[in-house]
Amino acid sequence: MEKRLIIGYLLAGLISACTLKAQTGGQGIFEFVNLSASSRLNALGGTAPAWQSKDASSSASNPALLSDDVHTQFSFQHQFYFADIRNSHVNYVHKMKKWNTFLQGGVKALNSGDVSRTDIYGNTSGTVQAKETDIYLAAARPYRERLNFGAQIHYIYSVVGDASSSGILFNAGARYYNPEKKLSLGLVFRNAGTQLDPYVDHREAKTPMKIELGIAQKLKHLPFTYHITLTDLQQWDIRYDDPAENGNVDLLGETKETSALEKAAGNALRHMVFGGELGMGKNENFWLRLGYNHLRARDLALSDYRAFNGLSFGLGLKIYKFKFDYSYAKYHLAGGTSQIGLSFDLNSFVKTKV
Repeated sequence: MEKRLIIGYLLAGLISACTLKAQTGGQGIFEFVNLSASSRLNALGGTAPAWQSKDASSSASNPALLSDDVHTQFSFQHQFYFADIRNSHVNYVHKMKKWNTFLQGGVKALNSGDVSRTDIYGNTSGTVQAKETDIYLAAARPYRERLNFGAQIHYIYSVVGDASSSGILFNAGARYYNPEKKLSLGLVFRNAGTQLDPYVDHREAKTPMKIELGIAQKLKHLPFTYHITLTDLQQWDIRYDDPAENGNVDLLGETKETSALEKAAGNALRHMVFGGELGMGKNENFWLRLGYNHLRARDLALSDYRAFNGLSFGLGLKIYKFKFDYSYAKYHLAGGTSQIGLSFDLNSFVKTKV
């Protein structure tokens, strides 16, 4: 049974990669939904759809990750993005014991602040604001002992200057867990949907759909969990057509064209995100995290510099009833983004009757 489930996960991801086409970054509408939803995910490379953690905001990677560990948890996340753009996320999880179902409600908000209003000639005439909001509801439910299923529905509202648009997005995911091996698999379909109202007179590009397949395992003799995620499975070729990568200059100054094998290997690595987290202390109240996103590293790299693009790191600390998280992700030579998180269990503040 276990082998059939694992094979099923792999086949579903591979079939989707071969049969579906979607937009890559910068070509879809409502792209802000793919920004980091939690400090933990930011530290692990941007996504981790396989492992159930005590971070309710991680359900943005896979709604099937909701569990008893996040029942009655309130979480606030804030990302300091580029150019003073602010990305915030608030959510709450509650388990409906009667139906053995976890429900989650949340709001994500992106505020770009004041942006100069210019015409086609570069003349400035005041400022405009760009704001985007994602209001979502999620539900997850265990099936038998080792399977979890989850789904989310998102209502998107976007304002850019005097124009506005709205849309509906859907996420659906599954998670399989083997307690003996402490091994977990996760499969998720994210951001499938449509634009309801266009900004002007015509509908924009497709929604930024993603299909991800992840594996995670906690080591037997060390409180360390590794994550390997295959992302953007809906489309095989996600390489940016960069002329600098299409050939190499040798010592004689002659350009040697990059082979098809090198291009295929580079493209395959772009589909992979690696992460790891180490719990420390008796109750694992302190965490160290590290991640690497190869797509981010290559697409934002400069040919003459190596600036550790794609790397990310973070830490988490639980003090009393509060859990604090911090992360930093390196995007480019120009810098990266920091993210902070605060979460706590509302039930911990309620006195129980003896």
